[in-house]
Amino acid sequence: MARAKSVQAFKNEPLDLEARIVKAVGSVGPRNVALISRMTHAHQETVRYKVKERFRRLGFRFQAEVDYARLGLHLHWATLRLSQPNEGAGPKIFRTLNQVGYLTHFSRVLPQGYYVVILALPIGASEKYRAFLKQLQHRGILADFNLEEISVERHKPMDPTFFNFRSGQWEVEWEKVKSLEASPLIESDSQPAEIDDLDLLIVKEFQIDALERVAEMAKKLKLHPKTLDYHYRAHVLKQKLVPRYRIRWMQDITKTLAHSVAFTSLTFRGLEPAEYVRVQRALSRIPFLWVEDFLRDGTYIAILNVPLTELIATNNYLNQQVPGLGSKVEVGYLNPSESSNFTIPYNMYQDHEWKFDVDKMKSAVLNAVHRVEK
Repeated sequence: MARAKSVQAFKNEPLDLEARIVKAVGSVGPRNVALISRMTHAHQETVRYKVKERFRRLGFRFQAEVDYARLGLHLHWATLRLSQPNEGAGPKIFRTLNQVGYLTHFSRVLPQGYYVVILALPIGASEKYRAFLKQLQHRGILADFNLEEISVERHKPMDPTFFNFRSGQWEVEWEKVKSLEASPLIESDSQPAEIDDLDLLIVKEFQIDALERVAEMAKKLKLHPKTLDYHYRAHVLKQKLVPRYRIRWMQDITKTLAHSVAFTSLTFRGLEPAEYVRVQRALSRIPFLWVEDFLRDGTYIAILNVPLTELIATNNYLNQQVPGLGSKVEVGYLNPSESSNFTIPYNMYQDHEWKFDVDKMKSAVLNAVHRVEK
């Protein structure tokens, strides 16, 4: 009876309580219920219910954010265009590269048709990977490619200001968006930490399920709980391998029109410094912004998860805030059916170092293409 009364009391809670809990989760992660309770002045059982049940039903997902530099990895952004005979082999090739070639994400960009991939490469491996891609081009698998190191990447925490938790939909007031404080990209100065296989397994598991407890993780991995707990506290926490968590609205896009989204990619090239500042500030205010990448060559890329009901309004906002960019911006849409996210490449870490075998990578890709051709 007490539990039913507690849940019933949620109907009388402050209108901004769920927004406050979302912001607190973005700061301290979803598992620290006691701290979230103190930060939001909500009962612990209320917080626990919101995080584990209520938010999930609304389409929110919790994700661990990894500091790749602390793991000795540098993120790279690549655009790959497959040769016409191999276009159908794209997903197979990229899933193979996840297993042997440090790929952590791929998406096909429409209507352009090329793929974008994210690579978490060992320090100093950029040119080796470029040479590997050139080999794939020479073998006729790739038509062309571009590979650049990511100077700064930021996964924007969700801003719940314009999300109606009662209706489960966005209600954006764009005039207010224009007055929000912009948040500039700042390059991290993280240095590689001392890591081992167990640290990477813990980080990988948190990427899969940010709510998973270490004891549950130990049972799943068939490891002693005390051993895993030591690695979690002494290595993962102390060295800030997972410095923060994020919460994102990822409602089922096939459910209703109101919940359908357009995964939008905006790529800006050739911006003057003043133009870049204006563009980045304008985009950082958008509630639907997910990821920003600034590449070493000056390219700025933003990925947005825009509800279809807000797509025109979002484009109008951008046109008003940063007009006249013309050929400096390319708009594309990521095809959900040809996209995948993966965890850190933990399986590539052996004997206390990241292994990098170009011949193995090339052989695996050729086998993947051959299997598709059959």
